[in-house]
Amino acid sequence: MSKKQEKISKLISYWLRHKPEDGNIKLDRCGWAEIKDVINALNSNSLNFTSNQLIELNNSFDKIRWKIDLDTQKIKATHGHSISIEQELNSKTPNEILFHGTASKNIIEIIKNGLISKQRQYVHLSENIEMAREVGKRHGKPFIIEVDTKKMIENDWEFFKTEENVWLTSDIDLKYLSFNPWSFEINDKLNKSIKSELKKEVHSAHQLYGKLDKLKLIAIHQPDDDCLFLDTKKEDVYVIHPTWSGKKDSGIWPSTDRYENLEAWIKQRLIPDQEDWYL
Repeated sequence: MSKKQEKISKLISYWLRHKPEDGNIKLDRCGWAEIKDVINALNSNSLNFTSNQLIELNNSFDKIRWKIDLDTQKIKATHGHSISIEQELNSKTPNEILFHGTASKNIIEIIKNGLISKQRQYVHLSENIEMAREVGKRHGKPFIIEVDTKKMIENDWEFFKTEENVWLTSDIDLKYLSFNPWSFEINDKLNKSIKSELKKEVHSAHQLYGKLDKLKLIAIHQPDDDCLFLDTKKEDVYVIHPTWSGKKDSGIWPSTDRYENLEAWIKQRLIPDQEDWYL
């Protein structure tokens, strides 16, 4: 794709997804625009382009970006809208697991808030790890989040599928997300159970002695039961591995690694763990 084609592509997508008024383009309630209006907008920006060239450009993409209806001479963006339009999508049932690719820098926000659509109308999900990884690469160092769609459907979530195999849905709560190999699906019963065991194990010389009441379990490393605890009075987080002996031990046990904050744990532990997980 030439630099001119790339510029035209980005400009058209910007108009059709976000700011049609900037190109003096009108969208109908479903997001369709007149092809002639898009061509006129390009010409007004000193970009001479024909409708035939527009069709050729659309056919050259690796992924479908626009729908073009030659009978009505209209065009629309297939996804990525930040403006409100009525979706011409039918509800479909996805696989039990879908994937969300993002940049590592976004993980801490997702852990705090779940997956939210922000400027878009929907959260975008991929059918496989490879697709999700490619999406994540667009924004930085990629990170993959698994989404439990089976549980979501049981709780009345609805899913739609676009022409380019992108799945769309509304904002997703943290409890449906897996940051493999770590899971943040934690309840009060599990938190109390593990803390109760640790109180039996932590001896008076241990670094956690007297601190357990301030700690809250927020995630578990699924392969080996390492537990991630947040200090509710500070930003410190601890990865603790209970011995499940039911009694006080000696030395470093239960083994404990302290991190300055959640962001430090993500960089030093979560990201390397996932790289190993998906090898």
